[in-house]
Amino acid sequence: MIIRHAKGVTSKQARTGWPEGTYEDEHGRDGFAGEVSMLYRAHPPTRWTGIEGPLKPRAIDSAAVRPTDMGDAAGVPTRLLYNDDVHIYVSRRRAPMSYYMRNADGDEIYFVHEGTGTIESDYGPLEYETGDYVVIPKGTNYRVVPGSPDNFFIIIESRKGPTGFPERGMLGQHVPFDFALLQCPDPQPILDEGGEYQVRIKRADEWTTVYYDFCPLDAVGWTGNLCPYKINVRDLRAPYSERTHMPPTTYATFQCPGFWVVTFQPKPFETAPDAERVPAYHRNVDYDEVVFTHSGRLMSRAEDQGAATLTLHPAGMHHGPNPRAFEAAKKADRMEAFLVNIDTEKPLKWTDAFTGAEDPNYWATFSDRLVPVAP
Repeated sequence: MIIRHAKGVTSKQARTGWPEGTYEDEHGRDGFAGEVSMLYRAHPPTRWTGIEGPLKPRAIDSAAVRPTDMGDAAGVPTRLLYNDDVHIYVSRRRAPMSYYMRNADGDEIYFVHEGTGTIESDYGPLEYETGDYVVIPKGTNYRVVPGSPDNFFIIIESRKGPTGFPERGMLGQHVPFDFALLQCPDPQPILDEGGEYQVRIKRADEWTTVYYDFCPLDAVGWTGNLCPYKINVRDLRAPYSERTHMPPTTYATFQCPGFWVVTFQPKPFETAPDAERVPAYHRNVDYDEVVFTHSGRLMSRAEDQGAATLTLHPAGMHHGPNPRAFEAAKKADRMEAFLVNIDTEKPLKWTDAFTGAEDPNYWATFSDRLVPVAP
């Protein structure tokens, strides 16, 4: 049973019609799916003048990261963020892998930020293009073969279990996408013999190399329900409301043990007179939140951050609308953006590659004490 109380000055409907002179602050558990209260504050909770400690909001230009696979066919992606459940990498491969990869640490979700090409695997080839999610199950032999020199991937590695899909409940089987849109490969065995072929196996982040005198992608057929597959962000169709701002869980794409992958996508702004076009402030106390900008900008920002910007908002620290976002949202009819959001239950740690590409002033962009706001 849900017991709801209302004290003092409040809105009758959360995320709608903030009382004059107040700022809505969402205090909730289990992301946006558990117990929750909305507080109505006299000041934005991000009106800070300084932050000391590890919960400071962070942002990097991931395009400034140069993985070894950018210039070396034998190179590997660079890890940016990690915990026990999920590791997040950037890959910028330009040449075909000189080896075959087998990840024994977990499933991999390749998000194709830029580029075209083919991922060859035991199950057959899958062609990829910009905007694709390509899911490669743990233990699959595969090789990335770029078809263009501008490949850019964000790789999300699920360390504690397989990649799945959130329950759809009353939304039915066709939202946010019809499962018939998932594409899996047909077998195309490579029956070459006589050369030297390497399979590099990653387990506990250590590498073992196995050598063959035939190509390891020699499967002539397959049957079952475990295989690589892909779907493009343009095929996602999340619901929206003209009367109220929808929570991020509306846009959930994948669910894995310990984390979610959410895809923010283009949508009309709310049009009802009392609707708020920007999300409430919140301090998502059960999840760290990572957002990768594929294109455009989120409704809570007033300016483009730039494609390939990756942000980290640790659990417990407030975030929400940029001071200029309220006016910017009033001047637009739609949010034209694709963004990949990764919410993790356990705190994320960052690598030297992350801090080396960091914008040291990102935390200040949330405070109207530090960012001038036009009258």
